[in-house]
Amino acid sequence: MASPARSRRAPGRHGCEVCVATRESLRLREDRDQGKHWKRWGPYLSERQWGTVREDYSTTGDVWNYFTHDQARSRTYRWGEDGLAGFSDDRQQLCFALALWNEADPILKERMFGLTNSEGNHGEDVKEYYFYLDATPSHSYLKYLYKYPQAAFPYDDLVRENRRRSRHELEYELLDTGIFDRHRYFDVFVEYAKASPDDIAIVITACNRGPEAAPLHLLPTIWFRNTWRNRTDVARPMLRARDDGDGPAVEASHDGLGVWYLHFDHAVPLLFTDNETNLARVFGVPNVSPFQKDGINDFVVHGRTDAVNPAGHGTKAAGHYRLTIDAGATATIRLRLNLRLRRAVDTLDVGQLLEFLATLVRNKISPCRSTPRRNGTEAVPYRLLRSPLNVNPATGSV
Repeated sequence: MASPARSRRAPGRHGCEVCVATRESLRLREDRDQGKHWKRWGPYLSERQWGTVREDYSTTGDVWNYFTHDQARSRTYRWGEDGLAGFSDDRQQLCFALALWNEADPILKERMFGLTNSEGNHGEDVKEYYFYLDATPSHSYLKYLYKYPQAAFPYDDLVRENRRRSRHELEYELLDTGIFDRHRYFDVFVEYAKASPDDIAIVITACNRGPEAAPLHLLPTIWFRNTWRNRTDVARPMLRARDDGDGPAVEASHDGLGVWYLHFDHAVPLLFTDNETNLARVFGVPNVSPFQKDGINDFVVHGRTDAVNPAGHGTKAAGHYRLTIDAGATATIRLRLNLRLRRAVDTLDVGQLLEFLATLVRNKISPCRSTPRRNGTEAVPYRLLRSPLNVNPATGSV
């Protein structure tokens, strides 16, 4: 008589945990032995690159003050990148992350904010609420949650009050500021799902938890880490606006990575700038590039049309979704990163994959519902990508 574990591997029993684990094991084996690079793309961006020894070139070793959070939106990094729900290739050459704006903040929310060692009464401390909800070892499925307030983020209040308190007092947290009163915030979920190592679906879901309709700008952003400014032997990569036949796309050309495409699900405006330091803002000297790292921020927040490139090319780009989300309502946008200009590919129809994702969200793992972990939903991401061609979008069965 077969053991219970072996019997659960019987053909057709694909929903069991053993089979689910086997499918992920296969991906890991393919990554290790067969040249299918499942781990080429993953959650490799830092939560914080500013204020780190990696970017410190000061003569005194003053890491915190050499590269500050205030400078980060305008100053290029050298050794890495950061971002909300950050995703990149394994060398951080081409990067993707989400930027947000609530029409109240003084800057785009592009990265985590926190206190430096001298500002916090208990030392350095991130002052944000974000959660890594799910992940597979091969990065075939990832799920992330960020809680974004609808009122202006209290940057100065957090610094001022924590600096005032002694080490014997409790820390002044973001929740203490009252920014989340009456649930006036958005839950913003980001999910990545790989149909293959080089074909990645991205689903961004924003839920308005507040009592009234509220504006939200979603800016899925793609950019190249600046590896060319300090080296003469590195070719400058390029992002260009393209049309994939169904809507806008960004073409990303890189000598090492080849040509990639980020596809957008709606005819949204594409904003282009360059990942170059705004020397005038940071150091008070003339800029060497007409477009700088903070160009998209200045266009969206301050309405500066001269801050983005009207020619539709650069080394940093974003799709600009302007939404108003009703109280308790949800908005979802869908993107796809792959090697094909045309959205439809031979082996998998993007609509099939994304509709299946939406079906799972509605029926099983709605990001706007709290779902207990121990109810079989752990298997959903693995089943999702087990055999996409055999998915029935109407029923969500595999």
